[in-house]
Amino acid sequence: MIKAIMNVEDVARYLGFSVKKIYRLVETNKMPASKVGRQYRFIKDVVDRWLKDSDILIRPDWDKRLDTVLGRMRARASRKNIGTEDIAREINQVRSQRRADA
Repeated sequence: MIKAIMNVEDVARYLGFSVKKIYRLVETNKMPASKVGRQYRFIKDVVDRWLKDSDILIRPDWDKRLDTVLGRMRARASRKNIGTEDIAREINQVRSQRRADA
């Protein structure tokens, strides 16, 4: 049974994320929470509404991650004299597909 008011561990289990991810979302004001003393509390209905309205959990920062990967691949490719245009094309195809799936 899921409680109406959850702590960090409960909401992490409910959403299928790590406790660390929940703290990061709350501390960056991306997830609604109330602080009671030194602990965060989550109202299940508010979390459900936030989950519906927000795509943060469905589509994490893929663009940032892809840019990081692309930068690393470009650096490796330049050392090995491989064309970076092919790498960029593949990354852009993945981005397009992710956006279409969302």
